[in-house]
Amino acid sequence: MVFLKRYVFLLIVLMVYQKANSGSPQKILLSVFYESKCPDSKKFVLNQLHPAMQLLYHYVKLQFIPFGKARSINYGDDGFECQHGPSECLGNIVQDCSLFHMKHASDLERLEYVACEMATQDGARGDLGCVRQANLSENVIEQCVLNGKGTNLQLESEYFTTIIHPAFVPTVTINGIFDQEIQDNAQIDLFGTICSIMPEIPPCARHYNEIAMGHVMQKRARSANLL
Repeated sequence: MVFLKRYVFLLIVLMVYQKANSGSPQKILLSVFYESKCPDSKKFVLNQLHPAMQLLYHYVKLQFIPFGKARSINYGDDGFECQHGPSECLGNIVQDCSLFHMKHASDLERLEYVACEMATQDGARGDLGCVRQANLSENVIEQCVLNGKGTNLQLESEYFTTIIHPAFVPTVTINGIFDQEIQDNAQIDLFGTICSIMPEIPPCARHYNEIAMGHVMQKRARSANLL
């Protein structure tokens, strides 16, 4: 039964990927559910997501959902309650506002902004250093946080997070589908995990060729030692 579910999941992902494969390959949607002050989120963004996307950005569409295990109070009228305290709520809403105003930026630019926030936790401290680095207006982001737009953005993030109901933060989905094996593998090797779904794209093909060549060289070395 587990094998069948896994097979169906990969079949759906591959069908989406191959649908428009007559020219450039169809991008997969990688959604990242995370929290602004979560140590595991920081580790994932900086050690897995950032380096993997430098190689795979042509083939992956990123969606950032900064909410995690937070919850709204009275539909946001009384703010939010966050796993790592009020400063995390501030960090989440700053990131949601900034990402909203970066909707026309490239995924790599948005990723650089998120990586800055996770590395420095500026937004969670009320510092807009990463906002400035992303060439965003501090005043625009401040107004978004304070005038209700940021609350609405966080309510949207809460809605999307509730659909997935993550047991662990960060959580990733592929094309809106959660798969526990994908989730577990992505935490330790996101690049390899995506390549297991799209093995024929050039960065992944090179990756697998290098692995195969490594095995060949190891085998030759062992044979030479036996002579």
